[in-house]
Amino acid sequence: MEIHQLQYVVEVAKQRNFTRAADEICVTQSTLSHQIAKLEDELGIKLFDRNSRTVYPTEAGEEFINHAKTVLANLEIARQSIQTYIELLKGTLRIGVIASLGKIDYANMLAKFHKEHQGLNFEIVQEGTYSLLEKIRARELDVAFVAVAPQEEDEDIAFYHLAYDDYVLAVPPIHLFAGREYIELAEAAKERFIFHPASDRMHYTCMEACAQAGFKPQIVCQSNHSPTCLALISAGMGIGFFPLEKVTGHNFNIAVVKLKQPVQKNIVLAIAKHVSLSPAVVAFNRFVLNWVQALKLEER
Repeated sequence: MEIHQLQYVVEVAKQRNFTRAADEICVTQSTLSHQIAKLEDELGIKLFDRNSRTVYPTEAGEEFINHAKTVLANLEIARQSIQTYIELLKGTLRIGVIASLGKIDYANMLAKFHKEHQGLNFEIVQEGTYSLLEKIRARELDVAFVAVAPQEEDEDIAFYHLAYDDYVLAVPPIHLFAGREYIELAEAAKERFIFHPASDRMHYTCMEACAQAGFKPQIVCQSNHSPTCLALISAGMGIGFFPLEKVTGHNFNIAVVKLKQPVQKNIVLAIAKHVSLSPAVVAFNRFVLNWVQALKLEER
């Protein structure tokens, strides 16, 4: 019994005519008749009653045709399932990233995902949260790692929480805060600040933290280039908010002070809503969520 024989039987039952069935499946009528006769011989029973004008399934034929339809439907499901994996192994995944994703071990995460799906290429764009979210809306990116406010919602974009990244204050080595492990943020009310630019979501998070501490920061410089900011802080120009990973293992002469009231970056994976997601995006989303869950278990 061959798959094409099942297809022939189902088509003949549908068309009630050998000529039309043969035309529909693009074979000769003699081939179609021969294959169905061969199947009937194999089964030991007639599947169709024939006359000069039409063809009707026998009672046994009706039951066989129902089973054949089920088999063909399951084969199509299986084919589509495999096609999903074939599509997943090809193409380009466009990923947006903000700076400072060490909290989720981003580089190793991406390397492991690529190892599992080596047919995929990656296009990585590093910009601020707002710019990356606009690119998600414009379908210029498939996914983006961004920072948003806790519980923030967007009608066009789904946010999947990954981790919180604690911010600290970087201060000059001779600053009065240097040597202290923790301070109240309110103690920095009269300090000069080197800040994230307004295009960065953390600009507003840090502004909100200062407001909650009872002051508006005196911003003397804004930059999204961390080495420049740290160099200026080392030179005594001001102090600044930084994720802890940015101020460890560097060559700048600065001191790090923690805040008693944590200022946190809420890192999420952003994916467009209301669109048909590619198998690569679905797989990447699942992989990332499993990855960060494993990291949390390791930290316990």
